[in-house]
Amino acid sequence: MHQTLLLIITLSTIPLTTQASRLALIIGNGNYQNVPTLDNPTNDAKDMAAALRKLGFQITIKFNASKRTLKQAVRKFGQSLNNGDVALFYYSGHGLQSQNSNYLVPPEADIEADDEIEFEGFNVSRALVKMKAANQSGVNIMILDACRDNPFQANGKNIKKGLADMNTPTGSLIAYATAPNLASYGDGRARNSIYTKYLLKGLREKPFLSVFDLLTDVTRQVVKETDGKQVPWLSASLNRRFCFSTCASASVEPPITPPRVAGEVFRDRFLDGGGFGPKMVWIPPGSFRMGDIQGGASSDEKPVYRVSIDKFAMGVYEVTFAEYDKFAEATGREKPSDLGWGRGNRPVINVYWNDATAYAKWLSKQTGKQYRLPTEAEWEYAARAGTETKYWWGNGIGKNKANCWNGDCGDSFDYTAPVGSFAANKFGLYDTSGNVWEWTCSEYDDKYNGKEKQCVTRASSLSLRGGSWNDFAGRLRSAFRSRSTPTGRYGNLGFRVSRL
Repeated sequence: MHQTLLLIITLSTIPLTTQASRLALIIGNGNYQNVPTLDNPTNDAKDMAAALRKLGFQITIKFNASKRTLKQAVRKFGQSLNNGDVALFYYSGHGLQSQNSNYLVPPEADIEADDEIEFEGFNVSRALVKMKAANQSGVNIMILDACRDNPFQANGKNIKKGLADMNTPTGSLIAYATAPNLASYGDGRARNSIYTKYLLKGLREKPFLSVFDLLTDVTRQVVKETDGKQVPWLSASLNRRFCFSTCASASVEPPITPPRVAGEVFRDRFLDGGGFGPKMVWIPPGSFRMGDIQGGASSDEKPVYRVSIDKFAMGVYEVTFAEYDKFAEATGREKPSDLGWGRGNRPVINVYWNDATAYAKWLSKQTGKQYRLPTEAEWEYAARAGTETKYWWGNGIGKNKANCWNGDCGDSFDYTAPVGSFAANKFGLYDTSGNVWEWTCSEYDDKYNGKEKQCVTRASSLSLRGGSWNDFAGRLRSAFRSRSTPTGRYGNLGFRVSRL
């Protein structure tokens, strides 16, 4: 059995009063009627209830809750909350995604296709809405241990596995036991899931840690036990410190450094505890043939030669408007125009090269890590992800694998698409073909002479990679190059970051 755990913590800037209560609604669903039963949810729910009860929580616990029972339990839970409380919702059982929403699966659910999930399942956002509405100035925690291997995918049913990526509201933290759209590593016959096992261990042994350090410790242990096959990651925008018990002095908390495992997805915490950087993934070291491997391309993709790349991390997605806007607000910079196409999780556009490098420097200052734009060589190595074909998926553009011009890619987007709208390559990177061109830190030259492996602080012409929504398929090849002056600012040009 496999599973993903998702933890959401919503915090306000208003301190809790001394009269604040701690309440938890805990649900374990395992006795499924139309798919194989699950052994862990009952144990997970019981053990979480016991651990939280010792931490001062008043517990309501239900097992094998139907959709009606879930609805009633969530309603009563919301009614029991007073503004300023600590509210925790825990669920263990099957969970599915549909249309970018996440659903808890009741035991009676009979799901044959994706379009039935919303009718058979319970939309988990309803629980979060209830908690936030009743407890606006308190602490709202949601834990979903809900991403086992998807039993509803059998017999060719077109249902995605894992949970969808969820937007992180201001003052919130989202902790995934593994990356979105993936199931967790198997837990065999253990009493608890791997993630919940170490979460329980943290709650029992180190509740005095800040939630960041507690979850980082959980990450370290999960990665170690699964040999890097399951890598939890965080998304957060907290504005104050939170601990499950009385917080220890920061000086006595042991430093916890996540292991640098190839394929590990992570987010660096800001030094002031007020947020996180973009989602990053560690790219393994290696070598590759750079340039026009297939032949017949422009002369600026030559000479083809072998390049060695050291280990580095790269943005899972192109930097989004939501991420860039936070930087602009913090530094007093003008926010770039979205041309009316939408902000949020769409890739930021209309940014100069100096804007992109300034964002990377700001991340470095906020996290204490070394962020920058990728070199051109790093970019192609990461985009190829071990392949020598035109695109990481093959030599044909195919359909609905990328966002490009006038349906050439078979996609449904007229302009930019939300990041992550298509499949990731084998390194875990999204949108390396199409959507928006991406700035690199390398000076452009009309042939390879070593500049493609270096970063510059200024140049009259910078290399661009990846192609965009208004390019034909041939310009989306992994080896294809373009260029711009540093003052170029266009509706098809954005960037992603890397770090050492």
